Amino acid sequence: MTFCACECEDRAAELSRLIIVENRVRGSIAGFVLLSAFALVESAHAAAPRFVTEIPFRDCDGLICIEVALDGAPARTLMLDTGNANSTLITDVAKALNWKLEPAQRNGGNVPGIFRGGDHRVTLGNVQMPAPFFVFDRELLGTNKPPVDGSLAYNFFKDRVLEIDYPHHVLRISNIISTPVPDRPEGAGSLKLITFGDNGPPIVVGSPFSINGKPVRAQIDTVFTGTMLIYDSAIDRLGLKKQGATTLFRYTDGGVNLITADAQSIGFAGRTILDGKPPLYFPGEGKNPVHQPDNLFEATVGNALFARSVVTMDFHAMTLDVRPAAP
Repeated sequence: MTFCACECEDRAAELSRLIIVENRVRGSIAGFVLLSAFALVESAHAAAPRFVTEIPFRDCDGLICIEVALDGAPARTLMLDTGNANSTLITDVAKALNWKLEPAQRNGGNVPGIFRGGDHRVTLGNVQMPAPFFVFDRELLGTNKPPVDGSLAYNFFKDRVLEIDYPHHVLRISNIISTPVPDRPEGAGSLKLITFGDNGPPIVVGSPFSINGKPVRAQIDTVFTGTMLIYDSAIDRLGLKKQGATTLFRYTDGGVNLITADAQSIGFAGRTILDGKPPLYFPGEGKNPVHQPDNLFEATVGNALFARSVVTMDFHAMTLDVRPAAP
């Protein structure tokens, strides 16, 4: 996927893999500030960065909604989308901001409803930098329209640390880190950019997650509002059974039914994230099946998994940490 809409890979192929447009509304900066004042923590935990901005977010029907100013205009509500490599904006909003739109093309022809929006200045708290956007018509979202004007993708945080404090509804962001990548501490989690399927776009995959004590690699997708989705190719190896009632996830792949079961526990790096029979999901049936990643990783994790956690993604050192939030 990106945790990509059913049409996402098709559109990505239509644009010769130059863009990701989903059914969900899934440079330079003024200067660089070198990280300092590192705090020493346990050996398995990377040194903490100095965050330069801290901004609140809202829970919008399970999504992470943030206020983002574009080109100095009044802020718009975008959703954080770590499952997408490209930031997006709805066409009517882009036109209201007087953006110059160029139709996306394939084989010399225009792709209906999809545009290149160009680079625009993004202001997120104290962080300000240009970012490229793709623009698409609201009608392409179908009946399951997220309550946002667009999305801010993981590429915006390249060479930064992004921390999501779920219980306190806060995002923390570092400056761009320009120092050499340090050795990964023993036992630290990792991030990798892995294509979604053999021909898909690169998405963020983290490890070591676990289900019932067994390790899995999982896409981290902040537009998936569930806990953990296990793909068909991994079910037998993990000793799981695909059975249970179905649950509709409106913002995943344009709206998909997933089979819901109970897990014993879901964890990360030997720590339990959720126990007490947390919900677990499997691909369901229907005319709009969830896309699966061709055995390149085993799972996707979403916002509900981290309800009691702080998730720290270092997009410079490519490390991941998931820990219980402070009171």
